[in-house]
Amino acid sequence: MNIWILSAIILAIVVLSKLIAKKTSSVDVIWLIVFGAIFANIGLLPTENETMEVIGEWGIVFIMFALGFDEDLSHFKEGLLRSWGIAVFGAIFPFLGAYYVATLFGYSTNEAMLWGLTMTATAVSLTMVTLKNENLHKTKAATGIMTSAVIDDVLSLIGVAIVIPIVLTTSTDGSSSGINITDIMIILLKVAIFFSIVIFLGLFAFPGTTPKELPKNPTAWQYAEYYASKLMQYTGIKKLILAYRGEFSPLIMISIAMTLGAIAYLFGFHPAIGAYLAGLFLKKEYFIFDVSEERRRDQHFEKSKSVIDHIAFTVFGPIFFVNLGTKIEFNAHMFMEALPMFVTLFVVVFIFQVVSAAVSAKYTGGYSTKESIMIGFGMLGRAELAFVVINLAFTEHHLISEVQFNTLIMTIFLLNLSVPFAIKWFKPYFLEEKSFKTKKAVEVAK
Repeated sequence: MNIWILSAIILAIVVLSKLIAKKTSSVDVIWLIVFGAIFANIGLLPTENETMEVIGEWGIVFIMFALGFDEDLSHFKEGLLRSWGIAVFGAIFPFLGAYYVATLFGYSTNEAMLWGLTMTATAVSLTMVTLKNENLHKTKAATGIMTSAVIDDVLSLIGVAIVIPIVLTTSTDGSSSGINITDIMIILLKVAIFFSIVIFLGLFAFPGTTPKELPKNPTAWQYAEYYASKLMQYTGIKKLILAYRGEFSPLIMISIAMTLGAIAYLFGFHPAIGAYLAGLFLKKEYFIFDVSEERRRDQHFEKSKSVIDHIAFTVFGPIFFVNLGTKIEFNAHMFMEALPMFVTLFVVVFIFQVVSAAVSAKYTGGYSTKESIMIGFGMLGRAELAFVVINLAFTEHHLISEVQFNTLIMTIFLLNLSVPFAIKWFKPYFLEEKSFKTKKAVEVAK
């Protein structure tokens, strides 16, 4: 299909979805995915288009950058320390759930491991967009979801490094060469290097102030901070943002997002993780021209933020969700054959994911009950890694059948679709506008 016709159709879907979402007070992500699926199945959209896939990936990078820009760094640090249990148990239990559902339907251990692997990584972008639409993206629960997803991303990469080689080896010659420790160590090294680079940039390239002098008897860290900050004072991020009175601020911000995204990609992460961290390090103080120009400072910050939000949530971001919908194939025969499996898999993963993440948030992260439940719902979406695993297993190596492929795709679709519905349903309880108390309990309380 001609790229201009394709672009016109997709943007028309975006406009239609936005209008319907406003009219029905629903979340536009649902409509973007649904219309993407409908238009693909009636032949008006292709299921694969490299150009639109790239544009969609741009959209996710912009979305995560905008969300990071909206987040408070101190809240993120606090959430990161509280999120290890959510990430670990929120990945293990969906894996086990999917694994045992596969064995229940008679599939082999290798196939069951691939089912499990597709259900581990959380689609945080889908959740964060939904929370943004519901104006819940600055809550502690949202921070808990985001920080858990960062850890989850690392665990998922390690899982791929362990499971895929084992499955490939045992599927081809019937023998297992075991886990390749070298590959795992390389991944861990990449993780360490990536976060070291990010921390260095966060400490030295982004801050707008430089230590005036070294303290007496400075430590090695104070030496490093002083001289690195001196080095960056002429080339730091604040200098770039304020160049020519901030005329190019949005362009420079997008460039920063893409640069951190590229670094993340080089080390095996999704570029959106790097973009989110880039937005996280940016502060409102970086947009100060002059302390006395308070009003102008605020205007410049809001204008820059508005441009980024518009690019992320109105133009490029929605294209990703339309592309996601095009992966769904409507086929009556396939649907009936896969129906028992994907319904069972969806119910099991839904329960295992929500309960494991919520309980972990409550008892390892110290979140309140309502925050824990919201985190459980927020961890439901399945990430791009699921499609990577499915592509490796079905398209490249033919390790799973077409029925299994469709089962996994439909389950991912239902899980992703359930995120906005679950969050919207739970929102009034989260905000304490409604209560779970029964009528009888209320009468007794009176």
